[in-house]
Amino acid sequence: MQKNRPKNKRKSPLRKLLTAFCMTIVVVLLIAGGVYAAYRNLVRPPVVEDAVVIRLPVVTQPTTAPLTEPGNGIIFSEIPDRDEPEEPAYEYVRFERRPLFYTILVYGLDVGFNADTIMLAAFDGQTQQAYLISLPRDTRVYSNRSTGRSKLVVSYSAGRQNGGGHEGGVALLKDEVASLVGFRPDFYVRVDYRAFTRVVDAVGGVYVTIPFRMVYDDPYQNLHINLFPGRQRLNGQQALHFARFRQFNDYCPYFRNFTDFQRQANQQILINSIVNQLLSTPRNIATIPELVRIYREHVTTNMSVLEMAWFVDQAPDLLGGNILSTYTLPIYRTERQGWYEIPCKEGILELINRTINPFQQDITAEMLRIVN
Repeated sequence: MQKNRPKNKRKSPLRKLLTAFCMTIVVVLLIAGGVYAAYRNLVRPPVVEDAVVIRLPVVTQPTTAPLTEPGNGIIFSEIPDRDEPEEPAYEYVRFERRPLFYTILVYGLDVGFNADTIMLAAFDGQTQQAYLISLPRDTRVYSNRSTGRSKLVVSYSAGRQNGGGHEGGVALLKDEVASLVGFRPDFYVRVDYRAFTRVVDAVGGVYVTIPFRMVYDDPYQNLHINLFPGRQRLNGQQALHFARFRQFNDYCPYFRNFTDFQRQANQQILINSIVNQLLSTPRNIATIPELVRIYREHVTTNMSVLEMAWFVDQAPDLLGGNILSTYTLPIYRTERQGWYEIPCKEGILELINRTINPFQQDITAEMLRIVN
């Protein structure tokens, strides 16, 4: 009598397909997990010096006590010899850096290699706050290249001359920014106009309220601005026109007092709009390849790819509050002869120490070199 042998059960094609799909998903997840773990191990906060030693003048108080001649009650003081002025005394002070606090110089060049747009940004990795201060292009700065009558706008082009090249331009721009704020920025990012327009187009445009009709024509720069008032979505070229508009000409003779400060305010509005658009819209994940191409073709920086990746990695934590706080460097007055913006030392100290000071100690007036 033959025993009944169990029959081999054949798997259906659908079941095979599902099994293969599940195995593929598992493999992909394992690979993705490994790549993510490797990414997390490679991407670290940028490393900067943990302290800076700064040479500062010693502020001395008169130490000579009043002398009294015995018996007559006459009080007099010793008078120092004025024939030879005393050499100023200096001391070296160690300024400790704030942990995970970074400063970035952002600038854009015009056709003549002048730094037409200059901003100083800071990111606090502990509090997840970001700051941006616009520096007026016509700010008067002390410089070794002149007798104290120089504009910040020409710092980069002056540094490029005499064989300095790009690095010489960045070095001089950093030096002259440091004379205004008391420290040299950690990083720099140079962005050209083409990058700006491509980023705006990549995110689908930005919504901006234009306060009035903006008309300007400059054949030399091939710049022709014609924007109408009202809230609207601007494409890259229109956004660039909104950012560059700074004065009216014969085509539109009204509102001639539109200042460079209003132009900086417009630039800050655009930057905030772009950042909000990038961080708050899930569909912008699809723009990452285009943004990478823009970075490679139009951005010059001393940040490594991994350092930049760390800053990008912090972006989701900024969504809970104000993404970016924007300010303008305080100006005391405008010197119309030659058109210089004269910085306000007291206002700068208050703003810097409240926002982008990278040190644990306050920056002091002796650390600034401000034109009176």
